[in-house]
Amino acid sequence: MDGGDLPGQKNGDLCRVHIPLHSKGIWEDVKEEKGILSHPLPRLQLQLAAIFLVAQSLHLLLRRFHLPRIVPEILAGIIMGPTFLGQIPYFTDTFFPEEGEVFIRSLSKIGFVFFMFLIGVKMDPSIVSKTGKKAWTIGVFSVVLPVLLGLGMSSVLDPMVIIYRRPALRSVIGVQTLTPFAVVACLLIDLKIMNSELGRLALASALISDLLSTIVSTLLSIVRLGFAGWTSELLLKSLLFTVAFIVIIVFVMRPALLWIIRQTPEGKPVKGGYIVVIAATVMMLAIVSDNLGLQYQLGPFILGLSVPDGPPLGSTLVERLDSLTTGLLAPLLSAQCGLKVNLWAVYDKSFMFLMWIVFIVSAVLKAIATLIPAYLCNVPNKDAFALSVIMNAQGIVEMSSYLNNFVGQVLKKHSLCSTLQDLKCYQT
Repeated sequence: MDGGDLPGQKNGDLCRVHIPLHSKGIWEDVKEEKGILSHPLPRLQLQLAAIFLVAQSLHLLLRRFHLPRIVPEILAGIIMGPTFLGQIPYFTDTFFPEEGEVFIRSLSKIGFVFFMFLIGVKMDPSIVSKTGKKAWTIGVFSVVLPVLLGLGMSSVLDPMVIIYRRPALRSVIGVQTLTPFAVVACLLIDLKIMNSELGRLALASALISDLLSTIVSTLLSIVRLGFAGWTSELLLKSLLFTVAFIVIIVFVMRPALLWIIRQTPEGKPVKGGYIVVIAATVMMLAIVSDNLGLQYQLGPFILGLSVPDGPPLGSTLVERLDSLTTGLLAPLLSAQCGLKVNLWAVYDKSFMFLMWIVFIVSAVLKAIATLIPAYLCNVPNKDAFALSVIMNAQGIVEMSSYLNNFVGQVLKKHSLCSTLQDLKCYQT
């Protein structure tokens, strides 16, 4: 629906123009001099099919090089974006028009929400207690040291860039200090070492690091609101609502999940109605997380961790949701970032060089932040080095952060191009 004020009306009446969601048929489109891609639904279906086919084809071609799946997904977006096919006249306006972006962006967000939920479902939080003080030491170090050194790096590099580039620089440094649990888990699954001693230590350390980073970022957000003029009463309410939200997930929703397991006879699958309710709850938690000022995927991720892994519930959720989520919806996020990239528009070589410095220095600092506590905890040298590489992994979580910053106009197109080029080289 498109709307506008009626001429001469003062009571707020609107003139609405109905835009058909789907085509009436090829002959009607020819009669009305419209193409089938002028309708949102067939255009979205073609976009999904094209992204899926190109990404899968690239994955088949590149899998012998053992590249992560995110690389062909980004490349698929770049191929269909302004760098390659977008150079063909009218291609972008026909296949990826600006007015249709909201649909593919919405699906990518939904896919990312369920991706984070399923990552939580596949994991067993008890690994933290099984790995003991090693995971806590490495997890705490991998948060504190990169954040402190990142602040120092930001203060040093800020004077080197033009003032309107500083928000982009700070956002990239902030993203580089993270150690996302979901990315580490995906890497370990791809390497098939998740159940090894090294894999369990990496998972536990990344989980602790991710949760501590979330707590720190939430507290910093509340502090910033205080500096922005919010009253202490509103700040206290914001903090209490956040704590209550997490408590409800852990102490109310988890018992409900255990009740579902008790209602399922041994050897029988979980009822479809329960799966639907859980899927709806995942979406609801994403909405609440976003409205509380948290990362919108945080609530679904915590709910996923609350689901007991394995049969009957955990395995059923993975079986029902994993193929659609990881095979079609979640890759849209990486492909969408690629669609934004125009490699011919990377004209600021000095800023791109600065991004390379940020990536390299951040990687070295994160490696040191892992190696120091690993040596202190008597982790073998070979495992300590491998752990430092694993904790440096980057993937879909960073892509989501970059895309959010781009939509929020913190990153401009040339900045996004630079960060994605660096990220692809880093993954390779």
